[in-house]
Amino acid sequence: MEQGVTLAVPLGILLAILMNMETKAYKRTFFRALSWGFWGSVFIIAVKVGTRNAVSREVFESLAIAVAVFCEIAILLFFFRKNMRTKETIDKKVSGTIAAMVVALFLYHGMEIWLIPVTTMFTAAGDYFNITVLIRLVGFATGLGFSVLGGYLVHKAAAALYYQRLLFVFTVQMAAILLQQIIFLIQIMMARQLLPGGLLMKIMAPLINHQSWIIFVVFFVTVLVPVTLFLQKKPLRPQGTDPAQYRKILMYAKHKLRWGTAVVISLCIMVSISSLGSVYANKKEALVPAIPVNAVDGNVSVSLDQVNDGHLHRYVYKASGGELVRFIIIQKGGSSYGVGLDACEICGPTGYYEKDGQVVCRLCDVIMNKATIGMKGGCNPIPVEYKVENGRVNVTQASLEKDRDKFK
Repeated sequence: MEQGVTLAVPLGILLAILMNMETKAYKRTFFRALSWGFWGSVFIIAVKVGTRNAVSREVFESLAIAVAVFCEIAILLFFFRKNMRTKETIDKKVSGTIAAMVVALFLYHGMEIWLIPVTTMFTAAGDYFNITVLIRLVGFATGLGFSVLGGYLVHKAAAALYYQRLLFVFTVQMAAILLQQIIFLIQIMMARQLLPGGLLMKIMAPLINHQSWIIFVVFFVTVLVPVTLFLQKKPLRPQGTDPAQYRKILMYAKHKLRWGTAVVISLCIMVSISSLGSVYANKKEALVPAIPVNAVDGNVSVSLDQVNDGHLHRYVYKASGGELVRFIIIQKGGSSYGVGLDACEICGPTGYYEKDGQVVCRLCDVIMNKATIGMKGGCNPIPVEYKVENGRVNVTQASLEKDRDKFK
């Protein structure tokens, strides 16, 4: 639901702004871009599922978010220009920016949304008619339904606001979403070593670990729509109107307030669902205790007999500084093994666990592709140097010592 809300609510407010403008061409651009974004996200998911490796989720989502961030900042600058609302001719730069922003947001959030049922069906591995699959699919449909409903109600309430107040709410909403997007981009750049770790990692770690809370910031900011609507003054009686006409104006104003009330009710329901979902989602799987190992002649050695069953195995080496450096070994197939630290560049030393034959990150719940364990990038375990020889996996002591700081 979080992905749906983060997509639907700002787009609902954006549409309300565009409907306030003199030229209606921007509204048509918005709906065209909405259609392109929807079908584009469906196409990308279909390609990813059909080819497995043709679409890199990390690269694709990074590009989509980068475009969205640029366009969101540009849109805000455009909207604050003088006479932007009353201008009767279409500005092609504004129109193009609106289209790019809507498509980019839909491609990013669309991929995240469609991956939920796709991953659910793949994880089921043919056993589709069980209670777990049913609960996940019903939860997905419910969350998606509330997201669409919430976006629609926010749009209707926002459309009743005066333009300047509407622009203020949209700006605050975009600021919250921009923060989330920038955290995501910094995560990816740190994982790809495009940005240095060290001090930056210490600053980013609390934000990364609690970024799921940003959805509640989005909910809080959305409350500004009905609150601002309730604070709007009672309409003055226009000159020349009779009592019946004025009563009609007042009735229309009260009708607008109902949209605000509906938004408050829907937000209360969504916050409750998200809170329960967050508590459930953040219940972390306990890690299986790591097996202590020691270094001999510069290597930490593990017998292949211990790790040739295709399951995740965890070991711990006590480094020279006293750090307990955990690493994992899993047989990928035949004589191929995935070996890496029980930590990644993005989520830190939170570790991995095995569930239904899949290796899963304990912090972000991302399912690892077994074939890529031992390779750099994304949420993959940080690679370590090793060799398979004489019936043993030999992990170099120097490699473990080099990364000991990650387990402080």
